[in-house]
Amino acid sequence: MPKKQSMRQREKRQDDKSEKKAKGGRIEKTIGSLDLPDMTSDELMGQLNRMKAITSNGLAIQFNIKASMAKKLLSKLENDRVVEMVSRSHNLKVYALKN
Repeated sequence: MPKKQSMRQREKRQDDKSEKKAKGGRIEKTIGSLDLPDMTSDELMGQLNRMKAITSNGLAIQFNIKASMAKKLLSKLENDRVVEMVSRSHNLKVYALKN
């Protein structure tokens, strides 16, 4: 069972809530912007040419981006018909560069 809060703790908590309301309610969360490499850049195409199997994890390591951003990049490249999916399992997709 949780410990009962003292009067001082309750007052402090209530003061914090009233300060938030006075400032404008909710605090806006900002999501950090990520620098995605340009899909038509020579650097990206050069890296893809060197890779035998293109995976989201491989791209994330090469370009120092999050794996979720690498997945989005690969899906955009697939829609633009730059890469094609070669193999797929429930947790891994392997792509190859289209020639």
